[in-house]
Amino acid sequence: MPKLIGITPRLLTESGVEKQFINTRYIKHLTQRGFNTIQINLDNPNNDAIFDMCDAFLITGGTDVDPIHFNETNEGLSKNVDSRLDLIDQQITEYAIKSKKPLLGICRGLQTINVFAGGSLHQDLKDLNATHNSVKSDHEVTIKHHPLFGFEGVIKVNSYHHQAIKDVAPSFDVIGRHIDGTIEMIVHKTLPIFAVQWHPEIDAQLPFSKVIFDTFERLVKK
Repeated sequence: MPKLIGITPRLLTESGVEKQFINTRYIKHLTQRGFNTIQINLDNPNNDAIFDMCDAFLITGGTDVDPIHFNETNEGLSKNVDSRLDLIDQQITEYAIKSKKPLLGICRGLQTINVFAGGSLHQDLKDLNATHNSVKSDHEVTIKHHPLFGFEGVIKVNSYHHQAIKDVAPSFDVIGRHIDGTIEMIVHKTLPIFAVQWHPEIDAQLPFSKVIFDTFERLVKK
């Protein structure tokens, strides 16, 4: 039976109607690797039952993380926060750590995994005189060697976010940084959990994008 990947949704309100949805790029990358996928809705009364069904998880991109989760106040820098999105990401992160099931975080997913594992964020990169706002793959990231990925060097990726990791959660190692110091990739020290700040699902033709999803596939099927 194919492995089942639980994916977090994002929100869209049109004509007063709220919709929960998943970008089809995520689904495509996973189904091409033989996985089934399931959307984990925000208002389920019992997510634990759904989590138990899943073999692994993907926390996707989305809006800002509420700084209350890392003991800061929001003075207007963190935009469009949603407590339900934060809660579902927290539940999945804590469940994956407890169950030792694989977890991949993308963009916001990197941020929430870090926060709910004990780290913190910069609420706005402008505070660091930095801007990461390009859908083009022209954003250079230096990747350190890690046995999971078998790669070391400089890659070019897309980058559009304004929150970023400040303090890394104690259980994670940083293996990717931009030249300005921004943390772009983290890997758990002992568990099959890793996350990237960019969107590999968009630039699927790039070699390291394939490495990201191939590594996740290998961890799930292990």
